[in-house]
Amino acid sequence: MSNILVYNHDIQKYPPILTTVKILLSLGKKVVIVGYCSDKNTISDLESQGVVYFETIINDIKENKIVKFFKLYSYKKKVEKIVNEEFKKDSILWLYGNQNIWLLYNLVFKFKSILYLFETPQLKVGLRYKLLSPFLNYADTMQKAWKVVCCEYNRAHITKAYFNLVKLPIVIPNKPDFDLSKLKNILDDETEALFKNKKLILYQGIFNYPERRLDELCESIQYLPSEYLICIMGGDDNNKARLINKYESERVVFLPFKSAPYHLEITQKAYIGFLSYFSQQGSIETAINTLYCAPNKIFEYSCFSVPMISNDVPGLSNLFNKYNAGKVVAEFEPKEMANIILEIDKNYDEFSKGSLSLYNSVNIKSLVSKLIEK
Repeated sequence: MSNILVYNHDIQKYPPILTTVKILLSLGKKVVIVGYCSDKNTISDLESQGVVYFETIINDIKENKIVKFFKLYSYKKKVEKIVNEEFKKDSILWLYGNQNIWLLYNLVFKFKSILYLFETPQLKVGLRYKLLSPFLNYADTMQKAWKVVCCEYNRAHITKAYFNLVKLPIVIPNKPDFDLSKLKNILDDETEALFKNKKLILYQGIFNYPERRLDELCESIQYLPSEYLICIMGGDDNNKARLINKYESERVVFLPFKSAPYHLEITQKAYIGFLSYFSQQGSIETAINTLYCAPNKIFEYSCFSVPMISNDVPGLSNLFNKYNAGKVVAEFEPKEMANIILEIDKNYDEFSKGSLSLYNSVNIKSLVSKLIEK
């Protein structure tokens, strides 16, 4: 059986795709990747394991609308040609993200397809996609798919109801399957010295504001004992630069982005992991995705038995309560955040065990294996 995986952004930044590839290979399946990967070492490693890789354009959000339009047109034609040539009788086509569903809907009607949604799909088709796929019927395409995948239970039900699907989409949480054997036992001397004898409160991720609010975390350090250190890690952008300018100190440190799985060298040093998800006004899809967030980050923290704190959203509070894996900060203020951190500290072993229980609650290999069964 061959599996043709299609995505129009950098797969290196999407652990669920790399996890799927790893699991399919472990199951003895042939894998064809149609897309883009910024890390050439990742692709070289996959190709050495038999993966066939077709590089296409990356959909860069910074480009102007005209350039985007023609790049997407080229991408659409190239992918259609590749899939038509590569698809065999026993193949499965995986389309990741709603943009690929819009662009490549014809392939869904032609081939056995899995539509894999990272988030609640955008409910209205964007203008450029309407122009590129003028005969697209969004609901019909979703209904025609062999299987639909969502990352979280509530979003699966919303997707089923909105598109009038016969079956509930299959829920596969965003649990990465990283090879921890690649991790080093020690960090570089400078970072190791920075973390020595410290209780590290760690944030790893992007800096989209106001969705990811980090000011309150930085300000909470003034209410915490001296052994605590806040570490914020991720790629450079204007929001990160603002935080650095305002908060960087001996007790609030900033680190650069590290590619997966090497960012876990920092994660494994964390004492408590931090997450925040705030909705922006005016978008029902964004509201749903933040309220019922299902970040792969919870599994990265819980892999190392690290308890978590977050703002109060049901997607996280339900998990924390079920497994005793962390606590939410109902009043998202610096002093209250410090109080919650100290509360976790008092019962650290219990929260740590709960975090590991959360991690062990999902057998990602079993879920992917069942997904590709008839």
